Amino acid sequence: MTFSGGFVITGTFISFLLLLTAVYGQNINDTAVRIGADAVLTCDGVTYDGVTQHWEKNPAIPIKYLVAIQTPLGQSSPGAPVYDAANIAAADLTNRFTATDDLMTATITAVKKTDDGNFRCASGPSEIRHQLITYQLTSATTNPADEGTGYIGYPFVATCSAPSDSKPTPSYNWTKQEDSSFMASGATLRFDSLTVNDTGTYVCTAYHQYASATASMQLTVSEKPTDTPTSSQGQSGDTKPTSATRTGGGIGTGGIVGIVIGVIAALILVAALVYFLLIRPPKGHGKGKEDGVESGDADVTYHATGHPGAPENMSRPPPNQPEVMYAELDLEKQPAGSRRPYVAAPDDPPTEYASIRPNKPPRSSVPHTLAPDEKSEYASVSKPGTRY
Repeated sequence: MTFSGGFVITGTFISFLLLLTAVYGQNINDTAVRIGADAVLTCDGVTYDGVTQHWEKNPAIPIKYLVAIQTPLGQSSPGAPVYDAANIAAADLTNRFTATDDLMTATITAVKKTDDGNFRCASGPSEIRHQLITYQLTSATTNPADEGTGYIGYPFVATCSAPSDSKPTPSYNWTKQEDSSFMASGATLRFDSLTVNDTGTYVCTAYHQYASATASMQLTVSEKPTDTPTSSQGQSGDTKPTSATRTGGGIGTGGIVGIVIGVIAALILVAALVYFLLIRPPKGHGKGKEDGVESGDADVTYHATGHPGAPENMSRPPPNQPEVMYAELDLEKQPAGSRRPYVAAPDDPPTEYASIRPNKPPRSSVPHTLAPDEKSEYASVSKPGTRY
């Protein structure tokens, strides 16, 4: 047969096309295998042509067989299977692909996701193909898990999921036990406003055409407690405002203010005690503490030695006695009703003097002579012409 342009189709070429159609035009059998399991592929219906038979993956020309058998010249039966290590490695099947001696069965162990493909067993014009499909779907889970709590009039949301390595991607639906009329599709189960009748066990099913997995959740619907937070959030994450306010759990603003006031009052009290006990001078302080002698007597004014008008014999203490303090007493012009002594001026009536030494004096009008280690205090008073 000659076409325009000089192209000639011979009978041999037509026979070759018919052969390709017979070999590669047959139907393909889908073979689904769970990832991790073993795939067993059969060569049923294929008749050995007495020359060669083989298995290949994703058929192509030239043929890249995984394993083959053939009958040697001059013999009537085929020899042992011959594996092509390069083609097996290219298909990621090293140490996982085996076949029986007659190639009627091929096995792939520990199937991987990458094992998907078209596996063909052929001998002459006879063949069978397996479209290997790997899948995975091990489990399903709900959120909330196992149990969920909802409130009348409030929304509620639950979700269903499968592991991320699921293959192919699963679909989801929800059913309710003991309620055949309930059906919801999709991974999310949503209630806009719960009622008591929504209480029950809900079953989520994750599925694809090769496998399925289920999980259940018990939903309990009740009246909302009065002590729930102002904004309640269910396990699903939906919120609805309420007028109730949670009580307890922590110190309020009034309590904090009371504590602060109490601390301040305690500090003030401590400061007052420190002042009165340690800082404030004793009563009478400043009325005279000279040369180590403290007066504290409101009726006597003390002066150091050398005061104008002091007796000469009192201006210098004896050598073996401490320095003498003296006080001037006005017995004539003290203001009426006053406890404070009157300090005499130079022209005032005579002033009486008292010499004062540490510690108490003996009951004697004679001054006591102090020893160096004594600390006695006494006074002697003299008037003109009289001695006490």
